[in-house]
Amino acid sequence: MQHVRIIDVFSSTLTGMPAPGPTSPGTSRVGLVQRGSVLGDVAANIDSALAEIVSAGEQGVDLLIFPECYLHGYVFDDEDAVRRAALPLDDPALRPLRHAVSETGVHAVLGLLERGADGQVYNTALAFAPNGARHHYRKQHIPFMGADRFVAPGSDGAPRVFDTPFGRVGMMICFDLRFPESARELALAGADIIVMPTAWPASATLLAELATRVRAWENRVFLAIADRPDEEAGLRFLGRSQIVGPDADIVLDAGDEVGTFIAEVQLERARTKNLVFTPGEYEVSIFGARRPGSYSAITDPTLPAAPKENR
Repeated sequence: MQHVRIIDVFSSTLTGMPAPGPTSPGTSRVGLVQRGSVLGDVAANIDSALAEIVSAGEQGVDLLIFPECYLHGYVFDDEDAVRRAALPLDDPALRPLRHAVSETGVHAVLGLLERGADGQVYNTALAFAPNGARHHYRKQHIPFMGADRFVAPGSDGAPRVFDTPFGRVGMMICFDLRFPESARELALAGADIIVMPTAWPASATLLAELATRVRAWENRVFLAIADRPDEEAGLRFLGRSQIVGPDADIVLDAGDEVGTFIAEVQLERARTKNLVFTPGEYEVSIFGARRPGSYSAITDPTLPAAPKENR
């Protein structure tokens, strides 16, 4: 049975492209922006994002995902530079993005450095909806790398899953993928698709080849990841933006090409959590068989955070 069909792969620098046909019944179009940013130039990066949103609207895209920290770039050298670059979520500079999604009907998820009201800087995914709604998620797991060396882990409790006309969308960012609990929390909250802006370094091949498929498969969700394929301040990024299905099927893998990549997906596939192989003999309930009371070592704050030898 054909669940997914790649409808288009294109470079957003192309012009005069014909509009695609209507979306197939029961499917949604998901787009991944795989390109770099101009380090520290918010205005240029917003202009680039606006062009991508307009192009996606012309292609009938429902959901468009940009890389991590797309509005700023990622490889900052010092905390002062990160603080100068960061924007509050209500900054007037972001209004054109809200207007663009309203005009095109595209739901867009962009990565940025957020200046919080508490004085902290966060690595944030900001989602704009055509109806004017806005959602955000602050990265919870922070590696020692690039701008992340100077941000705080997110803990504001904002909802990580939100509703759209085509399904429920959950958000996480890059290093969160390493932690099974992050994706599982989103799946338990009903996410049909998890979107993940990322800035994978070139060494992150196992994440792209294995971890993405495991996270999608173990939670029976779609996972949509947008990375950059370029080099910034001496750091080479991997690319490999991808969409993975609930059966660990690779719907789309952008390789190391620059462009915007689109696929059609059937999000209802992510709503089947009970698997029946032989009725009455071999059936599996992915969530129903969980035993949270047996997992105290995961959440008990009195237990060691890591094996002693790894500290």
